[in-house]
Amino acid sequence: MKTWVTGGAGFLGSHVVEALVAGGRSVTVVDDFSTGLEENLAGLQVGLLRHSLRDAAVEDALRAERPEVIFHLAGDALVARSVADPTADCERNLLATLALLESVRLASPETKVLFSSTGAVYGDRAEKPFQETDGVWPISPYAVAKLAAERYCYAFAHTYGLRTCSLRLFSVYGPRQTKQVVYDLIRKIHSNPEELTLFGDGTQERDFSHARNIVDAFLLAAEKAEFHGEVINVAGDEIVTIRQLAEMLCEMMGAHPRMAFTGQRRPGDSQRWVADTSRLRALGYRPGVALSAGLRDTIEWYVRSQQ
Repeated sequence: MKTWVTGGAGFLGSHVVEALVAGGRSVTVVDDFSTGLEENLAGLQVGLLRHSLRDAAVEDALRAERPEVIFHLAGDALVARSVADPTADCERNLLATLALLESVRLASPETKVLFSSTGAVYGDRAEKPFQETDGVWPISPYAVAKLAAERYCYAFAHTYGLRTCSLRLFSVYGPRQTKQVVYDLIRKIHSNPEELTLFGDGTQERDFSHARNIVDAFLLAAEKAEFHGEVINVAGDEIVTIRQLAEMLCEMMGAHPRMAFTGQRRPGDSQRWVADTSRLRALGYRPGVALSAGLRDTIEWYVRSQQ
């Protein structure tokens, strides 16, 4: 199977590339390396398009290669950066996706597009785990751009007959990630095991997924999703508070810091971010990496990366 991975040199994209190559698939990585790293692709036999998705060369390459599936992971997943510069975030997460959809429509309309979206589209209403049928009220520019990109995927499916599906990811972590809460906590504990300051009050709830579990979800969806413009939640099964997460990491790293909480929530962050994954489970998904094992794996990678 011929596949493309946009953003394939990034944290999550490179894990998808790795799995596809290991499965014997032909892979082309599309990445402008604005944030991706060549070292993430070291040793992998892949084709490489060093282009932004808005470049005409992408459409030309699509017409020539006609991949069966595009795993679309290009973009920027940092909420804080979207708050600081919403226009740039719109260009990276929305306009780039629209450009890709247009290229597929014009050059390779039979290609499936599997879009990496976010659970942040639901906003901050935390009465129960979020279901795909719930209303969406995004509170950050990042989430707004991702939701609009989802809507374009749906519209292109129903207007032009493109085969699209959007996966709403919740709290991803793992090796090669150099931002977000798990990485930030490991970095803080490693650099100063005596003191640890956390945003909020520690009661924020999250549903974390190791990168390998996310990859499994992508591969499963590529094979079994309907690709009629639908959305599917992707999350783990172990809900923890930020305080509990910090305590787990401290124990694993042999640290006993004094914990302090700022009491302030960062703009765009939700208090409770938990998903109902019934729709994904109906496809046969079961997370293979438990939270404790995933955290240890990420700690080991971080320590190696600092040597």
